[in-house]
Amino acid sequence: MDSPALFPSEAPKRKPVVICVDDEPAVLESLRIELRRALGEDCLIETAEDGEDALALMSELQEDDHEIALVLSDYIMPNIKGDELLARMHQMSPNTLKIMLTGQANLEAVGNALKLAKLYRYMAKPWTPEDLKVTVLEAVHSYLQDRKLDEQNYRLQLLNEQLRQANIELERVVNEQAAIIAARTAELQAANKELMHLSVTDPLTELPNRRYFDAYLRQEWLVTVRDRQFLSLILADVDYFKAYNDHYGHHAGDLCLQQVAQVLQQTVQRPRDCVARYGGEEFVIVLPHTDLSGAELICRQIQHALQQCHIVHEHSQVSHCVTLSFGVASLIPLGVASPLELFNAADKALYDAKRQGRNCIVVNSINNSPTVPC
Repeated sequence: MDSPALFPSEAPKRKPVVICVDDEPAVLESLRIELRRALGEDCLIETAEDGEDALALMSELQEDDHEIALVLSDYIMPNIKGDELLARMHQMSPNTLKIMLTGQANLEAVGNALKLAKLYRYMAKPWTPEDLKVTVLEAVHSYLQDRKLDEQNYRLQLLNEQLRQANIELERVVNEQAAIIAARTAELQAANKELMHLSVTDPLTELPNRRYFDAYLRQEWLVTVRDRQFLSLILADVDYFKAYNDHYGHHAGDLCLQQVAQVLQQTVQRPRDCVARYGGEEFVIVLPHTDLSGAELICRQIQHALQQCHIVHEHSQVSHCVTLSFGVASLIPLGVASPLELFNAADKALYDAKRQGRNCIVVNSINNSPTVPC
């Protein structure tokens, strides 16, 4: 089974490198195979058969801006022993984690590696594939986490320095040009207000967006709980909108959604009512102090107004013009009911409206079966 990606949302620009050093080609090949199984495609695996080759390889990788996450080195090798090699590699790349492999227990060598190379772990030969996999995965995860923390700390340091410089500049400007600062503050307040508006507004239709709807529904839920009044919810979906987009093009599709949004806004006009774009071709309407029959009446008024617009849709299977399917739910928020229960009921009604041929209204009184009004 392939291993999962190490950090799919935080992947570095270059894959981290794992270097294996051993003077026995068979051992190197075994390491390469087992590491590839453990790491998949998340890391590059490089090998070297002696210490000099390993040092040259590390130098080349660093010149190419590769991050070297881990070095696995045998202890018994000609020319340069494993503890000395890891110590020299540590000088070249202090953040790289080091694992020493050996078939001979040598406490002095391990001690040297711990002291001079900050040895991550010592593994005795022969190792088990599972132990190697777990150790290497933990080491690479640890390296990437450390690098991520280092990057975050660096960004924080930069941000703190920028803030410090900004504060110095701000004090200078306040002292020398108080009037300009006041004007800029007013501009900033206006910009923040505009940003707040944009954050809760759908840019295409200029209706409130889903974020606004979620907050508004929670707010009205609390009010209607207090008032013990009906709260109704309508979900409306443009019928065969994909076919509309495919035939007329996405620009025409955008214009269609804008026209539908205008119809909804012009039909639903009470101050506390809310019309929002829920996503794609789906719209949602919150109707406080409105029972099921009142919500159904609103749907029929919307149907009539949309018919008057006569938005041509030659590829609809229910009409020559654009139509809507409606799912309606209503309740008095009492007991353990929740806004999600109301939404799910409307969503279920909309689903039934689509199943029953579209271009229709399905109402769902909570705890009752959905029905199609005559």
